[in-house]
Parts: sequence; structure tokens; C-alpha cells
Amino acid sequence: MDKVNQLFMETLKKAEREEKKEYVFAAIWSLMKEIQEFSRMDFLKSLIYEIALKKINFLMNAKTKSEVKEILRPSAPVYNGNGFVPSGVFHIEEEELLLWSITSLRAPLNHDGFLRYQQLFHKYVR
Repeated sequence: MDKVNQLFMETLKKAEREEKKEYVFAAIWSLMKEIQEFSRMDFLKSLIYEIALKKINFLMNAKTKSEVKEILRPSAPVYNGNGFVPSGVFHIEEEELLLWSITSLRAPLNHDGFLRYQQLFHKYVR
């Protein structure tokens, strides 16, 4: 988690230098808590780092409060009738993979959900 913590500390310093809005700082802290929860669940550090890095990059480039809110939303896919697909421009597949993993522990996945989980697993777990 040291690499992730270092990323957050560097980001907070950069946000201060760039005089980001208060809601961006709040979002960074909120994201840090979310990332720590993934870490407590013992997910792969490489996946956690990629999620943090991508969300931080989105946050640092966000122009509005509504963009920040959208970035902080979990990367849950949408069902288009043929399968699950990313839900928007701020969608992070690595986060979606962790969400599928959490969901699969709570209840069995349906066929399309399993296929999407399997696709992401093969893509990101080396």
C-alpha cells in the first residue's frame, strides 16, 4: 500500500500547488478511503494502484463538481441487452473487476455477469 499512499500524498501536494477547488480535495480524500477498503479486502495491489492512478488522473482533470461526482461513482457496468458494457467515460475496468468479485461473493452471477467477470479477469489478472 506504500506505493498507493505515496501516489495520494503526491497528488494532494500537486492539487495544492495547482490550487484545485475544495471539492477536488474532498474527492481525493474520499477516493483514498475507498482504495483503503479495497486494500483491506486483500485485492491485488497492482489492480488497486491502477484504479487509484486512473481515478486520480480523472479528478485532477475534472472541470466541474458533477464530473467529480461521476468519477467517484463505482465503475458498475450497464446491460445493453447483449451483455455488460462500460458505463461511461470515467469507467475503470479494473474497478469493475473488483466489484464483480465482491458481488460474486454475495450471490451467484448470472450468465452474462459471469462472462463479463471472466473477460475482465483474463484481461487484468496476470
